[in-house]
Amino acid sequence: KKQKSSKPKRLADEFFSTHSTEELAKGLLGKYLCRRVEDSVLKALIVETEAYVGVEDHASFSYGGRRTEANEPMYMSAGTCFTKFTYGMYYCFNISSKDNGGAILVRAADPIEGIEKMCQLRRQHPKAPKNDRFTENPHQLASGPSKLCIAFAIDASLNKANILDDPAIWIEDSGQVYGDENIVKATRVGIPQKNPWANRLLRFYLKDFKSVSKK
Repeated sequence: KKQKSSKPKRLADEFFSTHSTEELAKGLLGKYLCRRVEDSVLKALIVETEAYVGVEDHASFSYGGRRTEANEPMYMSAGTCFTKFTYGMYYCFNISSKDNGGAILVRAADPIEGIEKMCQLRRQHPKAPKNDRFTENPHQLASGPSKLCIAFAIDASLNKANILDDPAIWIEDSGQVYGDENIVKATRVGIPQKNPWANRLLRFYLKDFKSVSKK
């Protein structure tokens, strides 16, 4: 891990539109996910992502060129937010890539700022843990796709938002560079073994972070 001296700044179009889905999934590791909620700014270091590379990806919602109102953000310009509703209660947060139907699932993040607000949001959720210890263990706040969405108040209101210029959600350069020696490649979570792409190494996470959902 190398430390840069630059002040964190919002990532621009070039970052999202010049990399393949897989490269972008790795490139997002070590960046800050930022969210404005009322008077609070929430910030966390992205530590885990999954790449869904596009229409040829058997595990993707866009497989075979499938295009519906629900997955339309996957076909929009790179940096478009795709908030997918799952299990009738949870959201998953994705960001479109330049590839046709490609997107990156942001699986987990390590809280940096606004931890008190994240705790509040997690406790307010209908499925909140009865005996939470978020204050003592803030790494558990966003240690999974749905947990992350709850802690960051990410829901349908952000679907199709452009992460390049939306005032409510953006990604910043953390000033830290993580090389391949810091990144673990793994299979994606929840893909049935019968799927031809089940064993593709398209999940990426940073070593040594407790916030990673599955090691």
